[in-house]
Amino acid sequence: MPDFTPHHDDAPRLEAGANPHELVLVKAGERFVFPCPPGGEADLLTHLRSMVTDPHSGLNWFDAAVVSHAMGQRMSDRLAAQGAEASPRRRTG
Repeated sequence: MPDFTPHHDDAPRLEAGANPHELVLVKAGERFVFPCPPGGEADLLTHLRSMVTDPHSGLNWFDAAVVSHAMGQRMSDRLAAQGAEASPRRRTG
């Protein structure tokens, strides 16, 4: 997960979720928990878009960018781990 240090008390920050398939954004004392299982990335982006465009939601486009960046990092880490597992091992000798 990216290291994000807010400059203001109300700036959004990411926290570790209760489960590895969720992203948690904390902003102005509110916690937003987003399920993000492998393969559910498009659903999360759609949900973020609907929240940002809802005038009653406390999220803005910057918050959505923070969450989507964290999601991208997780995808990248997961793909790198899968690639390392799938790589053929060289035999010596």
